[in-house]
Amino acid sequence: MDNPSTTERFYLDLPSFSNFRDITADRHFRRVPDDWFVVISDVKGSTKAIEEGRYKDVNTIGAASISVVQNQFKHDFPYSFGGDGATLLVPPGKIDQVTEALMRLASLSNLQFGMELRVGRITAGEVSDDNCSIEVAKHELTAGKCVAVFRGGGLAEAERRIKDDTVKYSVDSAKHDNLELEGLSCRWNPIPNTRGRIMALLVLSRVTPPAKVYQAFLSKLNEIFEGKLDEANPVQIAVMGYKSLEEIYANEKRYHTNRFSWGYLKRLLEILASTLIFKYQIPPLFFNPRRYAASMRMHADYRKFDDMLRMVIDCSEEQAKAIQDYLDEAHRTSQIFYGTHFSDTALMTCYLQDLKDGEHIHFIDGGNGGYAMAAKQLKAQMKPDNNSDADRREL
Repeated sequence: MDNPSTTERFYLDLPSFSNFRDITADRHFRRVPDDWFVVISDVKGSTKAIEEGRYKDVNTIGAASISVVQNQFKHDFPYSFGGDGATLLVPPGKIDQVTEALMRLASLSNLQFGMELRVGRITAGEVSDDNCSIEVAKHELTAGKCVAVFRGGGLAEAERRIKDDTVKYSVDSAKHDNLELEGLSCRWNPIPNTRGRIMALLVLSRVTPPAKVYQAFLSKLNEIFEGKLDEANPVQIAVMGYKSLEEIYANEKRYHTNRFSWGYLKRLLEILASTLIFKYQIPPLFFNPRRYAASMRMHADYRKFDDMLRMVIDCSEEQAKAIQDYLDEAHRTSQIFYGTHFSDTALMTCYLQDLKDGEHIHFIDGGNGGYAMAAKQLKAQMKPDNNSDADRREL
């Protein structure tokens, strides 16, 4: 039985690791307490919306699922960004606040974006047994800023149960007034590739235990990038451009339903100040914009692990072909399911608690649908009629 007095600090007290290739190391993972909640959000009809060119709106609402919950905490909490939604782990003492925040977001999404955000929740204990669990570790992007990585199969089981029984697990949204997305912004143009292509990539192991499969793939990636895998990070400040004042305002005015609130006025002032600083390079008195811009690369959530490997990488045509060839062979030999999507650009959605190091995070997705379109391919591979050996096997 979990001790309620200790479970609230479970994630906060976890030690972190800095080498991304350690995502499969047993020593970093701890089982999530049974009384914690798995909360899952996703934009209904996201694939159709993306095909209609609304991928940025889908991306914004997906990232907002994290930002509105982060605003309920004074510290990092475990989550995974999926492009058209998010998976979040929440301690029992915060679940009512988090549910309310997501209900408000669902209302704003419907009113301002014309998109339905579905939210469901289930306890970790309900999906944990001898064959399935939720284990979490903390990957340190830079000093003071960590993101969660997950294993054990529990998140996938939570998503399956929530989607199979929406009546039992769903969180119904209600109409609210004075809604706003505090801290979220999307002020940078899509980031052009510097190598040739932006690849959004999902890799799901089909074997047990899965660690060897992921380590083999990461080793292959490291070989393809000649030992410089960090250079695949698509956030390159030298090629990034800031949007115009008009573009930013047209987008972010939808982040508020009350045009007469302090939050709306504050955003207008922030938009004006940030445009003068980053687009017109007028130096401010209160912070160093070059240092902040350079730090975005280290604060970029361009690779993650939540029972599957998710990455958005900048690669050459030759590197893309080498990766694709490896994936095809691993799929042919029943080691993995995978999904890829290629575009010319990456998208970056920013959440700022503060401009200081460790106080901001940048959610990265591929252009023109990225993760969501890669997931479409992966799900097609997983259909029983598309593979003759869908069962996981021992390696």
